[in-house]
Amino acid sequence: MHKIQPEKIAIYKDILAISKFVVCYTFTLIVSNNIDKDLLLEKVAKRSRIYVNIIFTFLILNIIHDIGMSSDIRYGIRSYKFLYQHPTYLVSAIVIFLCVILSDNRKKFDNFIIFESIAILFFTLRNKAFVFILGYFFMKLVMKYAKSIKIRYILILAVIGIFSTYNKIMEYASYYLTAARPALFIVGYKLACKYIPFGSGFGTFASEISGDYYSPIYYEYGINVVSGLEETAHSYIGDTFWPYIYGQFGFLGLIIFLWIILNIFKSIQKRYQYNREIQSAAFLLLLYILIASTAEAIFTDVTGCFTFAVIATYLGNNIIDSDSQEFATASIE
Repeated sequence: MHKIQPEKIAIYKDILAISKFVVCYTFTLIVSNNIDKDLLLEKVAKRSRIYVNIIFTFLILNIIHDIGMSSDIRYGIRSYKFLYQHPTYLVSAIVIFLCVILSDNRKKFDNFIIFESIAILFFTLRNKAFVFILGYFFMKLVMKYAKSIKIRYILILAVIGIFSTYNKIMEYASYYLTAARPALFIVGYKLACKYIPFGSGFGTFASEISGDYYSPIYYEYGINVVSGLEETAHSYIGDTFWPYIYGQFGFLGLIIFLWIILNIFKSIQKRYQYNREIQSAAFLLLLYILIASTAEAIFTDVTGCFTFAVIATYLGNNIIDSDSQEFATASIE
């Protein structure tokens, strides 16, 4: 619309990037409808338990002596990454393993597996892992005392998560335009206001694509000199997700995106309404995606797409209710 991004290929790639998580969820929901999900869940959960046990064993060994599975030092402790390139990938893997195991619903049999998973998440020393652990225990309280899982419980948890990471948020804010993440959040807001209501457009801001096909916006706002946002070294340019949404697509785009997430929430709520254990596991996966989106572009990367595929494939029964079917059809159209 504003013709800021001169490369059309960047625009096409960005359209694909932002739409693939919805396509992945809805398409997988439909094509997996005839799969025996009880059998599939049993097999996947069995393997997940084995993986968690192995990863936990190496965690203990790594705590006793550094065996090369550590990353950085945080809070005076070595963060654990197992065989992954970065602890954040371990967090994503353990969250998926844990939610699949919770869906299999062995209860007492899995108590130690759950403990192992939480311990692994804790020793990654990632803020997203800490918030997810809070989310897990909050969800247990909801399951115990509430008749159903509602959107307001997710909002309450979001507020708790914000307060628990308040110091980190204030630290980022203090850097203003001199550090990558706060610069992206601030400039994204400026773009939303300048190009109201639709934002600056596809391929223009806060994404790997806008870095590969370097957007003029970074020069316009002087953040092309910020470490990690340079034209020749932009490894931090896709480090956040929400500035990408409200910066590129404006306030209207943000509202539409939140509406899509709300519909996915309702789809999960109805699809798994007769099995609260599976429903809570699916909500935990969705919650993790929302948590991770504050620090990474999870909705547009492989991790996010795979997580939505897990929600649609491994969890739930073989029946798509009418509301879910309507949402799936509408999303694809």
